[in-house]
This record gives sequence, structure tokens and C-alpha cells, in this order.
Amino acid sequence: MRIITLWRGARLVGVLPLYLDVGRGGRLGVRCLRFLSTGEAEFEEVCADYLDLLHLPDEEMACAKAAWRAIDAMAWDTLELLDLSEHSALLRWRSAFPRHARLQPVSRDACPIAFIGDGFEAYLARLSSKSRMRARQEMRKVERSGAVFELADAAEAERYFDELIRIHQERWMADGRPGCFAAPRFTEFHRRLVREWVASGRVILARLSHQASTFVVLYGFVTGRKFDLYQLGVMPDERAVIHSPGMAANLLLMAQLAGREMDRYDFLRGTSAFKKSLTTEQCGMVCLACRRPTMRAAFGEVRHLLLRAGRKVGQLVSRGRLP
Repeated sequence: MRIITLWRGARLVGVLPLYLDVGRGGRLGVRCLRFLSTGEAEFEEVCADYLDLLHLPDEEMACAKAAWRAIDAMAWDTLELLDLSEHSALLRWRSAFPRHARLQPVSRDACPIAFIGDGFEAYLARLSSKSRMRARQEMRKVERSGAVFELADAAEAERYFDELIRIHQERWMADGRPGCFAAPRFTEFHRRLVREWVASGRVILARLSHQASTFVVLYGFVTGRKFDLYQLGVMPDERAVIHSPGMAANLLLMAQLAGREMDRYDFLRGTSAFKKSLTTEQCGMVCLACRRPTMRAAFGEVRHLLLRAGRKVGQLVSRGRLP
């Protein structure tokens, strides 16, 4: 790990958790400086959003500038800071990086957000008339169907989590894809979070069910007055008694969190029709990347291009377009 700590006298004012990812290639392996929790293999990546420099409120500029100087002093070939908020201090003060001309900000989509800070009814009033009507319809359908919406307590948390895994995996495997819970290390990491954080309210697991059949499980994290929806499992529509159980479950959870005086319900990065219809604002996500002119970086770029070309040739051969 390469954790940068920033001090003002004896007071810790900022922390930047990084690590050096040494790629393949022996002594010529590319050394990539990354945020902790990024760079995993696709089948077990955590996909964390809003990774950033941690700092005290009145120390943003000083910490960002000092962090960039510390990054420049480290030994690395490539830098990849994934999924910074567009409001990040590192992004705002990137000119403090001596090699800032080489930094490449790359858009990483946006996080759709619903503002619920002044109550659920006020939130609904901000939606378009079509989305508002649809939202009310879905909630009425839940009530008429007799479906039950519940939040897990510490005693039920693992059962809800197992249901999330089952429904999520069934849906992805039906599409011929493994699903994120196919990775044991990923699954065990989140199981431990559920065990340790549900009781304190830092993790929320919510379930929409009907007559002992679970249709939706929502899983997310509470930070201050904000909820981040990390993952969900939704039963296929044809097996549900509600037309849009995913939308209904999210609306019901928003209503409960608004009652607890939460401010924002963040769907995290990625878009879908129902997320777009429920969004009142969004936050852009950015990757900051840089490549130093080193032998390792050049070797890594050549290797990447060769692998990419090999995959394209393989695809053409498999499609019968090459002899």
C-alpha cells in the first residue's frame, strides 16, 4: 500500500489511500498507482464510486496540493484514479500536480440521485408529471397486492443477503453471465459488511415480498444523510405480482429514508430507464489517468496493443472472416 497521510503539526488533516499495482511482465511489469479497492479482475471487482482524498472541511486545497506533490514523488509508471466525483478536491486542484499537462480526465458516466431532503411528497412533486403518476401507481399496486416491504434487522440480515444473492444470480445467469456474487472473495467481503454494519444502520437491506416469495432485495450504505444503493436483486417481471417491483421497492425505501430526514438517495453509477425517471439530479464521475515516459510504461502500452490486436484477430477467425 501507498497511503499518503497529511498533517498540520501534530494534527492529521488528510489521508489518500493508494496502492501500487505491479502488472505482469517480470521486471518490466508496469507499476500502476491506484486507489485502494480498484484494479481487481472484472469478475470480483468492488466497483466503488466516489473514491477520493479524505480531508477535514477547512483543509481541502492544502491537502489536495500536498497530495499531488506526494504522488509525483512516488515511483510509478501509470496513474489511474478511478471514479472521482466531478466535485473532487483532487480534480479541482490537479494543476498542483507537476505533470498536470499529462493528466487525462476521462468521463465515467454519472450517478443519478434523488433529492428527498424535504420529504417524500416534495420529492415526488419534482418529478415529471408522467414519472410522478407512474410512481404513485406502482406504490398503489403494492398496497393492493398485499405485498410487504421490510427492512432487515441484525437477526435477519444474513437471510436477506442470501435472498439478494439468489435473485441477483438467477437473473444474470439467465442472461449467460456469471453475476458479481459468483466470486467467493467478493461475496464474503460483503457478507462481513452485512454482519457488522446492519445493527448500526450503516448498511440497509430491504425486501419486497408477497406470500413468502421475495421479489426484490435492495442493498446499500448510509453515509451521513445520504444513502447509496450499491446492489439489488429483482425477480423477473413475469414471476412478480407487481408490474415494476424494482421501481416500487426503491420508492418505498425512499419514503422511509425521507421520514428519517435523509437528504439524498444515490443510485450510483450507471443508468436505466427507471433510475432516470426517478432522478432529480446527478453527479458526474471522472477517471484521472497519467502515463510517465518510462520503459515500463512503453512496454506495457505495446503489450496492451498486441493483446488487443490478438483478440480482434481471434474474433475474426471465430466468425469465419479470416482463413
